[in-house]
Amino acid sequence: MLGFATDTTPTTRLLVIRHGQSLWNQAGIIQGQQDIALSELGQRQAAAIGARLRSAPIGAVYASPLCRALQTAAAIAAPHGLSVQTDADLAEIHHGEWEGMTEADVARSYGELLEMWLTRPAQVQMPEGEHYADVRERGLRAIARIVAAHPGQMVAVVTHDVIVRVAIAHALSLPDDHVTRFAVNNAALNVIEYGPAGPTVVCINDTSHLETLQ
Repeated sequence: MLGFATDTTPTTRLLVIRHGQSLWNQAGIIQGQQDIALSELGQRQAAAIGARLRSAPIGAVYASPLCRALQTAAAIAAPHGLSVQTDADLAEIHHGEWEGMTEADVARSYGELLEMWLTRPAQVQMPEGEHYADVRERGLRAIARIVAAHPGQMVAVVTHDVIVRVAIAHALSLPDDHVTRFAVNNAALNVIEYGPAGPTVVCINDTSHLETLQ
């Protein structure tokens, strides 16, 4: 009779959430690691995701140290009486010289590189900024730490566009250049479970809690 070895490691469920709309998201300006606050709509988006998760059994809340992520995380943590734990590895990619520019500005000055970023991001080194591979490494490092620290728990992780893409692509074993093939909206909920057999993606870019917001 064939038997199967079993691993009793409990499953950890990560709620991976992009921050609400920032003032620069609203204006169409590339922000990267610039510390930009939420817009008025972003604050309402944060409140909406907080309300949605109010009854979820969340055991910890982590966030990027950038204020747009911290503001969003605070709205999630408050109903649970939790403090927000920051992790610098959850920060957005450093866009270098592009930070403070609109996409139109970048297209005029860095057209070929922008096209690569939109279609083959894993091959791009941001001018005076980060390479995708570096962000992937630190993002997955943060996720591994969080999962290891919270076996069997549900944990909210509030971060940024590129880090959310890194987490989902890794869980789905997607090639790095395919990280642009799914949407990552502001304040969207993504759920990934980490169990003995590896990660399982439960949902991607769930924005149902934002449907009544304008």
